[in-house]
Amino acid sequence: MPLRLHSGAVVAPSGGAYEPNETVLRYHRDLVELFGGKLDEELLRAGAQVSHTRMAELLVERLPAGGVRPDLVVLAAALPDLNPVRSVSAYLGLLTGGRADQCFSVTEQGLGAAFTALRVGAAHERTGGSSAFLLAVLEQTTLPAHDPVVHDGVPVRDSGVLLLFESGSGFGEIDSVTRLPEAGLLGPRLAEVTAAAPRPLVVAGPWTDPAAVPEGVDRHRVPPGGYCTSVWSALAEHGPRWREEYDTVVLCDRDPRSDTAHVAVLGRGQ
Repeated sequence: MPLRLHSGAVVAPSGGAYEPNETVLRYHRDLVELFGGKLDEELLRAGAQVSHTRMAELLVERLPAGGVRPDLVVLAAALPDLNPVRSVSAYLGLLTGGRADQCFSVTEQGLGAAFTALRVGAAHERTGGSSAFLLAVLEQTTLPAHDPVVHDGVPVRDSGVLLLFESGSGFGEIDSVTRLPEAGLLGPRLAEVTAAAPRPLVVAGPWTDPAAVPEGVDRHRVPPGGYCTSVWSALAEHGPRWREEYDTVVLCDRDPRSDTAHVAVLGRGQ
């Protein structure tokens, strides 16, 4: 029985005070200099200071009380945490009931990390490894060096999303997750998916070409201000309404760093 969307939560928390940590600063300095950059402590000091840990705590508070306890937790992030040596996925497992046998993170894939994490959850269900999967997509923007995606153009905001999938039929079943090697393939893929889907809605991230969505198909375009959380925030926020209006939700986005595109199809099943 496939995994389906059970509940979700989204948060855009306010920031805190800068707390210098020499161990973390040394880690950041070594990492930035490895790629020819230079640590910018003033940029760190000016950031929002919203850690993945803080976002995880706030998000769990927003999940419905008495909900399903996940047996698999996967955290997806395109940008590093304030404290990159902390295992927030394991902490999330504890916060959500301590039932998860596996808690890990998917990173270094840009905004594709969340799509990969969704594919992992679906694969675990198919092989009997999970019946309740928690996907956390976290984005914090306090960084040790200038990042064009975060700091140029529309600033990326700190945000986090939790999506809980459980075994069962109904709205939000994970049908397919696809990575496209170039964004130019997104239009044909969306045309293929929506032509075969009952009552489809395309949820397009802010980095996509609006022309990629086929004419005549209902669409929700996520406004700028997010990197990897964009379409997932929209799903958590609007999912209850979309459940009543559509049978298929197609999430898609383009990574501005690599020009790859990603498509996830959530259906209603039979």
